[in-house]
Amino acid sequence: MKQPRGVTLIELLIVIAVIGILSAIAVPAYTEHTLKGRRAAAKAMLYEVLQHSERFYSENNTFTNDMADLGYGAGVILSENGSHEITLAAGPSGDLTTSVTISATPVAADAKCDVLSLSSNNAKAASGSTPAKCW
Repeated sequence: MKQPRGVTLIELLIVIAVIGILSAIAVPAYTEHTLKGRRAAAKAMLYEVLQHSERFYSENNTFTNDMADLGYGAGVILSENGSHEITLAAGPSGDLTTSVTISATPVAADAKCDVLSLSSNNAKAASGSTPAKCW
């Protein structure tokens, strides 16, 4: 008697179902993990820019809202992995001579943590659906 060879349709459908279930679990977890990595790079860049701003302040007795003054060049400044755009603005006092706020806006959508910001008085803020978990 000859043994049948190959895979039956039922076996193939079971394998496809298992792969689908694993994908449904793994893809959102991977996406969240990559977003956390991008946020971490943006936070590191915020601290780096704050350090350059503090150095500029100690030399000029004022803050600046021009990234070129801090040595980053002209144009749009992106975080290390290119995921966030970094900008400078007047800080909590509203006066650029006494405080500055550095913001990181994601290039791609990030619903949980949209805009991260750090001010010269080390105040951290975020916008999005879960801003308390962003920092």
